Amino acid sequence: MAARPLRKAPAGPPLPREASLLRIVAQGLVPATAAADPAEAVRRQLAIQGQQVSAIPHAIASRTAPEVGRLRIEEAFAVGELVRSWPMRGTVHITTADDHHWMRAALVHRMSNWMRIDEERFGHGSAGMERAARAAWETIDRARAAGRPGVTRAELVEAWDDDGVLPDLIASGAPEGYAKRHLVVGLHAIGALVQGPRDGGEHLIIDARPLPGAQAGPGGSRGAAKGEEGHRAALAEIARRYATSHGPVSVEDLARWTTLPKGEAARALADAVELTNAEDYAVDPRGGAVPLARAVASGGARGSLRLLGPGEDAPKGTPVLYLRADLPDLLASNRKDAERTLFLASFDELHVGYKDRGCLTDDDGERLICPSMNGMFRPILVDRGRVVAVRPVGAGLIWAPGTRRSARLDKDVDRAVRGIEERLGR
Repeated sequence: MAARPLRKAPAGPPLPREASLLRIVAQGLVPATAAADPAEAVRRQLAIQGQQVSAIPHAIASRTAPEVGRLRIEEAFAVGELVRSWPMRGTVHITTADDHHWMRAALVHRMSNWMRIDEERFGHGSAGMERAARAAWETIDRARAAGRPGVTRAELVEAWDDDGVLPDLIASGAPEGYAKRHLVVGLHAIGALVQGPRDGGEHLIIDARPLPGAQAGPGGSRGAAKGEEGHRAALAEIARRYATSHGPVSVEDLARWTTLPKGEAARALADAVELTNAEDYAVDPRGGAVPLARAVASGGARGSLRLLGPGEDAPKGTPVLYLRADLPDLLASNRKDAERTLFLASFDELHVGYKDRGCLTDDDGERLICPSMNGMFRPILVDRGRVVAVRPVGAGLIWAPGTRRSARLDKDVDRAVRGIEERLGR
C-alpha cells in the first residue's frame, strides 16, 4: 500500500503554526533532540516510513548528529540494528530489530483481514504461506552459506517459481504481479521475512526468525498480539513513542498512523499519559523517556497551545493533543534551530506522519508535494515551520505558491540542500 495521497484536513479548528515548530523539535530535527546514531533515531520514532529506498538515509540523517553519514546508516542495516518491513498498515517502515516483532504482532490484526480474504479467494490458505516461507528460508540459507547476507526479491520470486507455490497461486486466479506482492508482504507481516542490508537499490531479504521475539516487547511473556494479555501494554508503548516523537498529536493522528480504531487509539494515548506520569517512571529525556501531557489549541493558525492540568477536561468540542510535557520548554530554548531551513526526504515523517498537517502546509503545498495524488511524495524544504518548496529528485527547486522569496531564504535553502548532500555523500 502506498503512502496516502492528498486529503482534506480534518474538520475543526486549525492547528496553530506553532505546532509545526513543536513537531520539528519532537522529531529530532534540531541539535538538542537529534540522536547520536541511526538506531537510536529510529528507536525514538518507533517507525520511520521507508517506502522509497533512496530516501531512507536522508530521513535518518536528518534526525542524527552531523557526523552521521550514509556509511554509518548503511552499517546499521548491515550489522542488524535496523530492518525494513511492513510492521503496520501495509506501508513499508524502518524499525529497530529489537522493536520489529512486538510492534508487528501488536498491529498485524489490522492487516490480517485482507490476507485472510486473499487466502480464501485464491484457495491456498495458510498452508500456501507456510510453503512459501519454507522456500524463502531455504533460499536465504543457501545465500548465507555462499557468504551473502540475504537475497534479492527477484531471487525470492525465482525460488517460488521453482517450488511451484507461485505458479499455483497464479493458476488459482491471482494476477502475477499481485501474487508476488501478496507473498512478499504477507510473509513480512506474519514475521517470516524482513529486509536488512542494502545492496544497490534494494534491501536484501533475510530470515526474520532470529530477531528478538514479541515477548521481548512491553507485553513481555503476556504477548503483544490482539487477544493476548500484553496487547494493551504494547499499544500503550506504541502511543507513547508516537506522541513523544511526533507530538503534538491527536487521537486521529495516531489512528491514521497505525490504522487502529479511534477508540483503541484514545485508550492507548490515555494509558501512555498515565504510564509516563507514574511516580516510578524512569525519566530519561535524552532517550525520549519523558512524561506526556495533554494540551488544547486556541487562536487559530496564529494561536498557541496550552497544557492541561492533571484531571482537567478540554473545553467541549476542543480536540485534545498529546505531547511530551517538556516540549514547550524545549522549543523555547531551541526556537532558532526549529525555525531554520530544513531539507527533508520524500515521505518524511514530519509530513506523512500525521492526519492533520495543516500547520506545516496548505492544500496548494500538498498538491506540490504530491502532484499526481498517487501517493508518491517529493522531498520538501521547510522554513520557520512551513513548507516553502519541493526539490524533486534530479530536478531543481519548485517554490510553493505564496512563498515570499528573499536573499536570506535563497541562501538558507541552498545551505540546507548542500548540507544533506554532503552528509549523504560520505
